[in-house]
Formats: sequence, C-alpha cells, structure tokens
Amino acid sequence: MMSNQDPIEIAPQSVRFFHQGLFKTLVYFFLLILLLAGAFKALPLVMDAVFLLVIASILTAILNPLVDRLESSGLRRIWGALAVFGGIFTILGTGIVRGIPTLLAEVSRIKDMIQEQSTAGSLNAVIDDLNSRIAQYIPSFQLDTETLSNLSSQFFGQLGSVLASALDTLATIVFILIITMFFLVDGARMMKGLIGMVPNRYFEMSLNINYKTKKQLTNFLRGQLLAALGVAIQSIIGLSLLNWIFDANISGVFLIGSIAGMANMIPFVGPFMGMAPAIVVSLFNNLGDPVAAANFYYIGHIIVMFFIVQMIDNNVISPIVVSGSMEMHPLTVILLILIGSQVGVLGMFLAVPAWGITKVIVQEVYQGLKGHHLL
Repeated sequence: MMSNQDPIEIAPQSVRFFHQGLFKTLVYFFLLILLLAGAFKALPLVMDAVFLLVIASILTAILNPLVDRLESSGLRRIWGALAVFGGIFTILGTGIVRGIPTLLAEVSRIKDMIQEQSTAGSLNAVIDDLNSRIAQYIPSFQLDTETLSNLSSQFFGQLGSVLASALDTLATIVFILIITMFFLVDGARMMKGLIGMVPNRYFEMSLNINYKTKKQLTNFLRGQLLAALGVAIQSIIGLSLLNWIFDANISGVFLIGSIAGMANMIPFVGPFMGMAPAIVVSLFNNLGDPVAAANFYYIGHIIVMFFIVQMIDNNVISPIVVSGSMEMHPLTVILLILIGSQVGVLGMFLAVPAWGITKVIVQEVYQGLKGHHLL
C-alpha cells in the first residue's frame, strides 16, 4: 500500500512532451509578436492601398451598370469599359480645358482688383464699412488693408504649392482609374474565384452577401449623387433669384452652384465650401457700389439663401433619398453621421454605407448559420 508521503514519479516522456509544448508555445508567441510589429509598421502602406481599393470599388459600383448595359447590347466588356472611360475623360478634359483658364483669369482679376482698389482707396472705404458693421456685434474686431493684403499675398503665393500638390493627386487618380478598369473588366471573374474558394454549404450565403453589399453601396452612391444634384439646382436657382431680385451681380452662378453640390457630399464642412466662392465673388464684383455697400455686399442674403438650401437638403432631401436608398430610418442616418464625425470627414461620408454593409453581412451570416443548424 502506497504511503501519502511517497514521492510522485513523472515519466520522462511526459516531461519531454511538456518541454516541447512549452517551446512551441514560446515560438508561436514570439512569431505572433513579430507579425503584429510588422503589421503595425506596414499599417500606413496598407491603409494607403486600402484607400485606393475602396475608392476604386466605389467608382466601379457607379460605372458598372453602364458597362453591363453596353455588354448586353453585344459590345465586348473591355470595349464597353474603354468607351465609358473615354466618355468620362472627354467630359473632364472639356471641363478642364474650358474651366481652368476661366478660373485662373477670375483669380487674376480678383488679385488685380485688390491691388487697384487698395491703391485707389476704395478698398479702405469697404473695410471701414465692414468694420463699422461687424463692430456692432464684435467690438474688438478690426480689419485693415495691410492685414487683407498680407492674407491675399499668402493665398496667391500658395497657389503654386497647391498646383504642385495637384500633380501628386493626379498620379493617385491615375492609379485609382487603372484599378477601376481592372475591376470593371475582370471584377466578376475575380469575385467568382473568391466565391469558388468558399465551401459548398456556404456558397449560397456568399452569393447573397456579395449581391446585397453591392446593392447597398450602389444605392448609397445613387442617393448621394441625387442629394448633390438637388443642392446644386437649388443653389443655382437661389443665386439667380438674388441676381434677379436684388441685382446682386454674382457671376459664375452655374460654376458656384456646381461647387456647392459637389462640396455638399462632405458633411458639415461642405456647405461652407460651397458658400465661400459666392461671398468672395459678390464682394469683389460690387466694390465701389453704394447700393451693394448699403446691403452689406449681399453677404447676408447669400448666407440666408444657403441656409435655406441646407435646411431643405438636411430635413427633406437627404433623409428621404439616403434613408430610402439604404433602407434606414432618417434618424439612424443622422446618428451614424454624428458617430462617423469622430473619425473625420471620411468617416462621416462612409459611416452610412459601412453600417448598411455590416448589417447585411451579419444578417446573411446569421441566416446561413441558422439554416445549417449551427445556431
């Protein structure tokens, strides 16, 4: 009979197995640390690549219906994609060739006008008028010609660096378009290859996820474009009414309205980006006009007009269009935009489609696992 004080003997084979298991665990842990460190170092490069892929996927979702329609008419897919890109480049090229010289001429005209009015003393009268009006609300506010001249010099001096950085942006756009071209031509084949790697029992679930996520993204983009178009049309009508009723002398109404529509796709910041060109144009077009000076150069009229446009867009157009396209309640859309604002402008733009896609994936995975009696 064994005594309670007898030592417990451990077989040498068990000790060897324990040492081997401990060694493997330490090796795996060390490799995991190296993998996480490498992933952290490569994160900026990975994020840049992911950004290019996301933008290319968005463009693919926009252009894919056009390419599909051309392919269904008997045209080979690659030629249909080239035709769509050719049309886009033609429109962009025409806009650049006609728009950039006009924009540069307008910028040069405003710069010369600042210098001319500063020399003639008219700018001093405008600044004194602005100071007297603003001082009623902000007593410590004071603007002088020297400050305005320094600001304008800094602004026009930085145009060169802005144009230089535009070359880097152009290179990024070229890469995005190349990726989009591959997605348009071979995207279906790539997706079939990925879905083909899925086990047969999850094949139908994978097809549903692919179809519904693309539908969610396409509907969201369609809603954003419709909302931007609505803001552009309202801005053009509003600026035209200001010119017609008050003789506000705001030139480039269609260009300013288009900028306001495109900028509106950036939540919160976009409306100010669309309003600023109208205020600048109205101010410098009406220098020296006593009627415009009496109406504060129609700046208040412009702000009120854009405020009405934003009220209509935020409370009528966007909630109905976006919530209808994403099958979400308008309050859910507003809450998602507020949550996405914690990440930044891109987070505000992508919060709604990210939530819609996540909801689709969770629902389909749950239904698939439940259908296979795994839940």
